[in-house]
Formats: sequence, structure tokens, C-alpha cells
Amino acid sequence: MSEIYKAGFVSILGRPNVGKSTLINSLIGEKIAIVSNKPQTTRTNIQGIKTGENYQIVFIDTPGYHKAKDTLNRLMVQQAADSIDMADIIFLMVQADEHMGPEFRNLVKILEESKATKFLVINKLDIFKKEKAFLLAEKMFPVLNFTEVVPISARTGKNIDLLVELAVKHLPEGMPMFDSEEITTVPEKMLIAEYIREQVFEQLQDELPYRIVVETESVEDTEDGRMEISASIIVDRESHKGMVIGKQGARLKEIGTKARMNLEKFFGVKIHLALWVKIRNDWADKNEFLRIQGLR
Repeated sequence: MSEIYKAGFVSILGRPNVGKSTLINSLIGEKIAIVSNKPQTTRTNIQGIKTGENYQIVFIDTPGYHKAKDTLNRLMVQQAADSIDMADIIFLMVQADEHMGPEFRNLVKILEESKATKFLVINKLDIFKKEKAFLLAEKMFPVLNFTEVVPISARTGKNIDLLVELAVKHLPEGMPMFDSEEITTVPEKMLIAEYIREQVFEQLQDELPYRIVVETESVEDTEDGRMEISASIIVDRESHKGMVIGKQGARLKEIGTKARMNLEKFFGVKIHLALWVKIRNDWADKNEFLRIQGLR
């Protein structure tokens, strides 16, 4: 390589629902992280790989930083903390009406100890006026002595190219860590489970039982080029099982149909998706299911 090659890790941190998963999808150009308006949608670190002519960036989408009350949530917060240790650059993602409450101040305190280059990324320019973003930037710039302040819209893509350009500028020199064709390190089974879980969030809306997990049980490629997928939606109560299935199975069918369509778009092949709903009590405190989610 004749030019200087840059490579490194960028951790995307912030409170729940600030748009981190939307940002990583926009940066990579593919949907590798599920998106929902429900808090704590992202449960584990998702790595997205962007490779350019003279750079490779591994973006890390992290669970929203929040006060953890149980085993699952403590592990989610630990995932976010772990990403700081490996980051060359940290995007602290906020929105223009950010409230600097206790959780946010705790996150800032943790970031103060990191030697990584820090960007303040102000999201949702499509909703808030630029003036509001600039006022927030003035207020927050001294908090962590940010190297760059970048207002963006992760949803519309505004200033995403600029964000990448500035990240490359501050990356260390290094060699690519992954093949240029790779876009994520998320295992296939976990990616499939996440696409299904996204539809559970979408279809149940306010009825959603928080303690729910999806396990991809099998994935097979058929001779005619299709994928055969079997997966289970796991809840911890009989009443939740009925909510997921719906009247005469209508809700489960809708979850399966929408998830299958999105998976076909991602993988580029026809898919047969078999979905089941199972009850397993206290799965969130069991090592096996935390392992399935990549949390242990």
C-alpha cells in the first residue's frame, strides 16, 4: 500500500434511544443492528465494518447506558463499558435536547478516564433546529474536551460522510483487520435472531413483555438456493406466550412474515422461516441464554 493506511475501533456510546443503532446502519450502509423506539433494544455490542480505499473502521454499537437493576441489564451496561477499553475513537452520541441527568453524568465520568479521541455527535438534526444543536455543543464542549463536534441526522444520512471523514483523520495507522467484503462480526444465528426480535418489538408495541429472547435453532442452505431457518421466541410466562401468538396465531404469523421479508432482503435469497413460542422461566438469569445473546 503506497498511501498511509488507517485502521481502528470507534465506540458509539450514549443513552438508550438516542439513535446509535440507526447510526451504525447508516455508516455501514446495511441493516446490521435492529432499531426500535423501545429502551434497551440493543443488548450486546454490535460491530460493523466499513472499509475504504485507505482505511478500515470497526464501529461498535453499544447498549444504551442506563441504571442496571438485574443480571441482564448489568451485563448490557458492562458491554458498553468494555467497548471503551478497545476504542481508538469514542462517539458520545446525544440529541439536541439532551438532559444531563445522573446516568449521563456517570457515563461522562467513565469517559474522562479514557485516552481515546472523543467526538460529540449531536443526532436528530431532522427534528431539531441547528441553533439548538449549536447551543448544546457550546454547553457540552468543555465537559470532555471533545476533539470534534459533529451534528448529524442518522435517519436521513445528513453529515454521515463528514463523520466518517473526520474519524479516518483521527484513526491510528494500521493494517486492515477484516476482509474488505465483511460488514459485521455478528454471527449469522445471532443476526437472524435480532431480525426476529425486532419484529416482536414492532408487532407487540406497548404490550411487549420486556423479558423476551429469540434463539435461532437451525439454519440450513437447501440445494435450490433457499435458506431453511428454525427459531424460537422465548418468554417466561404463559400469558406472554399468548400475547406473542395472538388471536388464532395472527400476531406470530405477522412477526414471521415481516422478519422473513427483511432477512430475504439482507441475505439476498428466498427463506423459509419456522417460528415457535416457548416458555422458559427466569431465562435472563441463566448462563445459557446469556451466552446465546453474546453477553457471556
